[in-house]
Amino acid sequence: MWRLAFIVLTGCSSFQEGFNKGFDKSFRESCLNGALKKGADKTVAEKYCDCALAKFKETKSMDKAADSCAPK
Repeated sequence: MWRLAFIVLTGCSSFQEGFNKGFDKSFRESCLNGALKKGADKTVAEKYCDCALAKFKETKSMDKAADSCAPK
């Protein structure tokens, strides 16, 4: 019984890790594409998108991420 629980939990953990990596990649690509289409400098866009992803993961709010990371 314990082995089955361990296998199930390990599988869930692997799924979650894969999902998170996929989400991060998709978020960053979408953010960068949008910023670059609007004429943002690539370096500034990369910094903003990395910050926004980190803040979104922390707060689960895109509004807070956008406000916290917007260039000043």
